[in-house]
Amino acid sequence: EVKESLEIPLERIMSYPTLLVEPGDGLTDVVKKFSYHNLGALGVVSEHGMLQGIVTLRDLIGLMGISSNQLGVKVSEIMNRRMITIKSHSPVSLAVQLMSEGRIRRLPVVSEVGELLGVVTNKDILRLLAKLGGDGYSTPLFDRPISEVMTSEVISIGHEDDVRVAASRMMIFGVGGLLISDLPSNELALVTERDLIRNIATKRSIEFLVNAMQYELEASDSAGRARAPSHATSL
Repeated sequence: EVKESLEIPLERIMSYPTLLVEPGDGLTDVVKKFSYHNLGALGVVSEHGMLQGIVTLRDLIGLMGISSNQLGVKVSEIMNRRMITIKSHSPVSLAVQLMSEGRIRRLPVVSEVGELLGVVTNKDILRLLAKLGGDGYSTPLFDRPISEVMTSEVISIGHEDDVRVAASRMMIFGVGGLLISDLPSNELALVTERDLIRNIATKRSIEFLVNAMQYELEASDSAGRARAPSHATSL
């Protein structure tokens, strides 16, 4: 049934974008749309509606993470303590259900006593789906325990660290979330790309968040213009 569902045409399950940006839109407008509408990506279209590219949360986090200047915001101010966890012996099907119902991308994997063992993400599930019909296992993929697909090496950060450090770590390791490493025993918290964007915008301001990115964006643009031929245009 899972294999059959993967053959459903994308047009039957895809979401139709209601929010888009144009190449000339300012960073403030882009950040507002991400923050107010809890988005993970925005399509960039021309005035004629032709797709020009895409801007994602990771692009914004990359702008935040380049600089070494602290923002004066601690990870503890924006981290998420309302964690949905899963036991290591639970089936993959339960992870899929929890992610779908909670609209989340990662689940900390814990032991029976609450000890952190690893994390399972939507990418882990997708890698598992890619094996459908070709791995030679007798146990159905979605009946397997989470322990077989989870990532044991968890990228973490301290709750007293500056959010700039969190953004940098996400950028360097290519992850969308960090577990908090220095909380009391069996207490779990997570900081994600969405937390960095939405919570900073909410608890400080849109202007504060944009200023955290603006310098790096302008520096990147200046360097790009210096390298580009005179006839080149940027999107």
